[in-house]
Amino acid sequence: MLEYIILGYLMKEEMSGYDLKQWMTNCTSYFFDASFGSIYPALKRLEEKGYIQSSEVVESSKFKKIYSITDIGKSHFLNWLEKPIVFSKTKQEHLVYFYFYQYLPKEKAILNIKTFITEVESLFNQLRKEKSDVEKVNNVKQYTFIYSTMVYGVNYYQFIIHWCNDLLKQIEGEKI
Repeated sequence: MLEYIILGYLMKEEMSGYDLKQWMTNCTSYFFDASFGSIYPALKRLEEKGYIQSSEVVESSKFKKIYSITDIGKSHFLNWLEKPIVFSKTKQEHLVYFYFYQYLPKEKAILNIKTFITEVESLFNQLRKEKSDVEKVNNVKQYTFIYSTMVYGVNYYQFIIHWCNDLLKQIEGEKI
């Protein structure tokens, strides 16, 4: 995922490894963050694959390595971004897609969001049924803390569905 985040940031402008870390800290750290120890090896891999290129500039009497995305890198990033989002129960990687959907045609972003909602609704319905079954069979007060995590899961899925639907309304309300 880190490599796609780097490519996404480089779609905007050229950046140094330090700049990428600052953007990540300020913009995506609440759902995805990485250390310099992860960013620089990822930059090396991306450059080896031809997705980015680097140049050295002198700034304040110091050499600084600046990275830019290549046409191959742009194509690779956009191909990844167009794919349907795979929901993870334990990570919020779906937000990486949403963050960069500005680079997709509006219709494709809308389709991907609708597909994502369907996937989350399926998980929501399954967990809601399990929760109902637990309520029928067990004295949930006896299992307050365990049961509360199931309630959290149901509410979490509900929030995601609601948030996505609000986003769709906003996007669909904009003029093309």
